Amino acid sequence: MADLYISDPGGGPEERARREAERAERRALVRARYAQRIVSQAGLDEITADLVMAALFDHFDDRGEECRRGNHPQLPDDGEWSHDAGFDCPCTWDAGRRELEKATAKAKWEEFQASPEAEARRRARDAESAAIEAWITAHPGVTADRTVFACPEVWEGTIDGHSFFFRERHGSWRIELDLEPDGTFADRVVGTSADGEMLTERIELTSGPVIAQGDESELGDGAVAHLAFVVDTVRTHLARAACTHERAEQYCPSCGERITTLQRRTLS
Repeated sequence: MADLYISDPGGGPEERARREAERAERRALVRARYAQRIVSQAGLDEITADLVMAALFDHFDDRGEECRRGNHPQLPDDGEWSHDAGFDCPCTWDAGRRELEKATAKAKWEEFQASPEAEARRRARDAESAAIEAWITAHPGVTADRTVFACPEVWEGTIDGHSFFFRERHGSWRIELDLEPDGTFADRVVGTSADGEMLTERIELTSGPVIAQGDESELGDGAVAHLAFVVDTVRTHLARAACTHERAEQYCPSCGERITTLQRRTLS
């Protein structure tokens, strides 16, 4: 799986103000186009169309500040990924245009797959997979599969006979242990039909108690480091859960947990 890069546009207040001004200008153009569409398709006059747009998209609090919460309808941008703000959405295409766009996308994908960049990504992915497999082989008692590679990153498997689930997203991670069916269900994709429709099966999901959670900075760099961190965290948890602190002084020799003064008196 190729690395995912997120770019930070950076810049100071002036740069952010410039980008916001450009965005506001683009949205004003989109707004005018939608108002004109209301005029042409609904038969309203321009003043009424502007009032409709204001009712839908203008939301201000009692201080006069614009509300940007997602519960309000939002005007689309006019960028590449919004299909010309919806005016060139695939729902507006006829059969010929759909076939053309499909063929164009396929040609671009095949061209990319034959490129040096794609080959480099495949080599990196294969090398990472080999490193993961080698690490698991060198650590008996561990089975693990990275079932989702990014957004979120998910690992599932077993550690010393205990099932686990690891998930990291938006800089935070958690580990669940000893998973059991939890009464919730989801449709899992199992293939596609002859006409391209997704085929699914209804399965019951599993979950377990969260034994650890934290910040992504603790995980280390790369998939192998992440897996090693998960295994170490689970084994530390299991050791501490089973430990009785026998013959301990200041720290338990089995799990490393510190013994309080009260505990030392109790054990003495």
